[in-house]
Amino acid sequence: MNVGALRRSTCREPVPWPPKPRRPRDSIYRGARPYLRFLFLAGLPLALLNAQEPTRVFMEHCQRCHSPNSGAHAPLPDAMSSMPWEVILRALGTGVMKAQGASLTADERKAVARYLGKVDSSVSPRMAGLCPAGTRPAPGSAWNGWGVDGWNTRFQPAASALIDADSVGRLRLKWAFGFPNGNTAFGQPTIVDGRLYTGSNDGTVYALDARSGCIYWMFQAQTLVRAAVVIGPGPRAYVGDLDSNFYALDADTGALLWQKKLDSQPFTRITGAPKLYAGRLYVPIASQEENAGSQPQYPCCTFRGNVVALDAETGKEIWRTFTTPEAGPTKRDKGIQYYGPSGATVWSSPTLDPRRNVLYVATGNGYSDPPVKTADALVAMDLATGEIRWTQQATLDMFNWGCGDTPTGNCPNNAGEDVDFASSPILVKLPDGKQILVAGQKSGVVHGLDPDRDGKFVWQTRIGQGGKLGGIEWGMAAADGVVFAPLSDWGLPTAGGLFALDAATGKVLWKTPAPKPACAAQPGCSSAQLAAATAVPGIVFSPSMDGHLRAYRMTNGEIVWDFDANRAFRTVNRIPAHGGSFSGTGPTVADGMLYVNSGYANTGGLPGNILLAFEVAK
Repeated sequence: MNVGALRRSTCREPVPWPPKPRRPRDSIYRGARPYLRFLFLAGLPLALLNAQEPTRVFMEHCQRCHSPNSGAHAPLPDAMSSMPWEVILRALGTGVMKAQGASLTADERKAVARYLGKVDSSVSPRMAGLCPAGTRPAPGSAWNGWGVDGWNTRFQPAASALIDADSVGRLRLKWAFGFPNGNTAFGQPTIVDGRLYTGSNDGTVYALDARSGCIYWMFQAQTLVRAAVVIGPGPRAYVGDLDSNFYALDADTGALLWQKKLDSQPFTRITGAPKLYAGRLYVPIASQEENAGSQPQYPCCTFRGNVVALDAETGKEIWRTFTTPEAGPTKRDKGIQYYGPSGATVWSSPTLDPRRNVLYVATGNGYSDPPVKTADALVAMDLATGEIRWTQQATLDMFNWGCGDTPTGNCPNNAGEDVDFASSPILVKLPDGKQILVAGQKSGVVHGLDPDRDGKFVWQTRIGQGGKLGGIEWGMAAADGVVFAPLSDWGLPTAGGLFALDAATGKVLWKTPAPKPACAAQPGCSSAQLAAATAVPGIVFSPSMDGHLRAYRMTNGEIVWDFDANRAFRTVNRIPAHGGSFSGTGPTVADGMLYVNSGYANTGGLPGNILLAFEVAK
């Protein structure tokens, strides 16, 4: 265990269990808060609330997204009330709300953070569960990064999974780990050589024992870590944060080896896991600048989606390929100069195709005019040089959050519906030995493309209505020539469901509608299935926003195992923790165990802050 790494962490002495009751809140804003919430939800005029400065800031700058039926699916004020105000302040400064916080003064950010969050809490609660001195992980199989393999199939073979259709019914919870100060559990667990690596909402990267959940080390990144960790020779752990900082750590100790800022444009972030191949890291760069477009005074937009190839040993940049041309001045409106083109963000992990020497990248919408053909598209880049080999666009989709019921000057002409490719494309091997590239889109359409004919569409199958949080969100799985696509369609009566499609033709082989949510009375409960699917022999795991993790029989879609995570759990590190919605990432499987993070208030779902580890009972 590396003492230096622990000193840099948030580790303290263990807390008593059960935790002590919270002291009454002492904020000067709390007494009027329930009444102000009533006024806010009732939609009464802002003038009635100007006497309360934090509420004025919230109503002027935050209400548009953090309100019921806003369409943005941002967490409601009540969902943020359990978070320390310092965590909210950090989110507004450098984290997930950086774009919105940029329009506020430092005093306004502090005021609204104190109004929304807890002011009587410790930002760094005491944590138990350090691995005893001399503990060594047991070597075993791996789930390294986003999709097990470079093709992003999210299928773990039998010898590595040790979970199949015969044993899935014996899955039992073995341990749970609580993330402090959060209502969303970010980061997909990575499993390599008996250790589990995951990022978190406060920027802590954890290395845990995969069997017991004890803590080997913790590393503090500068801000939230959502992308999956990737382990390489050394061993090294590579990970990016939501301020586009990229880190190389000693995977055994957590010591920082090198760190680089990969994009200096404001609001840039790393949300997709890098790919490591032949000594190079391929890192996707995303941006929250489309959120900044919601502010009428913001001169939208200049961000250019891109992928950076780095030398894995030194971090030296080898090449960088942008998905849009450089932005220039476009229109002026009310004294504000706007810019474009922009956007075509790369949200997800790229897909490797060494046989063709190609990296496949899925892009999001454009942010500002003029339109670009690389938005909402599949883009093939040369692995060696980054040169774009071909582009296949699915939708002409120019959009930012200035395109609401009352569009601002930021909104592009003929605005689209915000139907990104948010998930990774999958390279699927067909029964005849050929390959097809399959990509799911937020439009509700799954696309099959021919990688040998410049990405020509082979088939396109609609499985849902689609929308801003509709269609296919975070990822599909594939096995034996079949693609398994979970459906979101958040907010629609037909939300949720799992579909099996023939990868060669796009034909729907079976579909299983989402069960009626048991938590229907809770705010944020939904049958939508946003999380990435995961496959093992005979079984597909698909989590849901209602807090359920379900196993489906691969042959017919029958639900054969169901775990409800929407409750409190006792944790190995003694952090109070609760399960909630599943979104953003998916389960990982290795050596007879399944790992998944639960809780996702970030898009208005059920809050939670827990990592769950299951094993097959003997």
